[in-house]
Amino acid sequence: MKTKRIMIALLCVLLLLVSACSKQEEENTVSGLHGDQYTVSDEAVQVGTEGGEYEPYTITLNLERSGIGQNMEETFTSAPVKAIASGDQMADFFFDLGLEDHMAGYTRGSCWSTVSEYPARDKVKKLAPDGTGLAKVSKEDIIASGCDFMMGWDSLFSDNNFSVSFCLEHGIIPYFPYCCSDSATFEDIYKDYEVLGNVFGVQDVAAEKIQAMKDQLAFVKETLGEDVYKNPVKVFVYDSGEETPFTACQGMPGDMIKLAGGISIFDDIEKGWAKPSWEEVVARDPDVILVLDYDYDTEAKIEFLKTNDFTKNLRAVQEGRIYSACCSDMQGSAGSAGTVEIMARQFYPEKFE
Repeated sequence: MKTKRIMIALLCVLLLLVSACSKQEEENTVSGLHGDQYTVSDEAVQVGTEGGEYEPYTITLNLERSGIGQNMEETFTSAPVKAIASGDQMADFFFDLGLEDHMAGYTRGSCWSTVSEYPARDKVKKLAPDGTGLAKVSKEDIIASGCDFMMGWDSLFSDNNFSVSFCLEHGIIPYFPYCCSDSATFEDIYKDYEVLGNVFGVQDVAAEKIQAMKDQLAFVKETLGEDVYKNPVKVFVYDSGEETPFTACQGMPGDMIKLAGGISIFDDIEKGWAKPSWEEVVARDPDVILVLDYDYDTEAKIEFLKTNDFTKNLRAVQEGRIYSACCSDMQGSAGSAGTVEIMARQFYPEKFE
């Protein structure tokens, strides 16, 4: 009888241990709406206010917007510790929030942040040479980095690159920002800051950054005045391309141009970016041209516009109304509010005297 009681006691202890392990596993499991599951690294740490606790946070990945799967939810029970950012646009979100210690690395891509200065940019590991995108980094290197959170455009998570399935299988939480949508506005940048603030436990810092952006945009709006917004300058955004121009239409760049007192001459195209013809550019006769700076290549692009048969006789070229803005920030990033002010000062210098 005594032996039986001992066996029962040992069984109870075993059941308690199994239950505890199951609970721990459940707490670290992220589930998708379509059944995918994976476990957050056991090494994940809690961040936030000193002595505070990490509060679980759930986000929804809108995979359907780019046709790469069904929408899924991701619940964080601890902050990622080895995040990877694709390009300066994404990396600047982390640097601005002071999250460099939670990064395994980043790539600068071809579209550099040519305005912002973050000391962390030189501290965090670059996973590829400048000018090379994250998609060119091998899957083996991504896995070896210990990556548990990856932030990039939707295309980064297509089957041709690091698919959602690949991420799930290797404990990587994929995230593509709201600001990358063709219909994005500044509200989506604020949303991205809120998401990252909650995911990494730096909600207060995120709130401060959001308010700073709102204050800067309010300053621009007040300085320009209502009349400017009623009669905005027509802007041709020259991103790249010689045979056909690649230009900004709506989405994040379109919203930024409007806030700066302008409007894209291709605002009627319901996309963030498009490739109209040079003939269409000429027909729409822009008041100003905005060259997007990739890697300090503005001067070369301006020279092309001044010599290209289609653009050399444009009124904006003849009048010297060719300006520039950081391409990375024009897509939606930490420096986007600052870029709105830069554009406004270029479009309406007399307003800021």
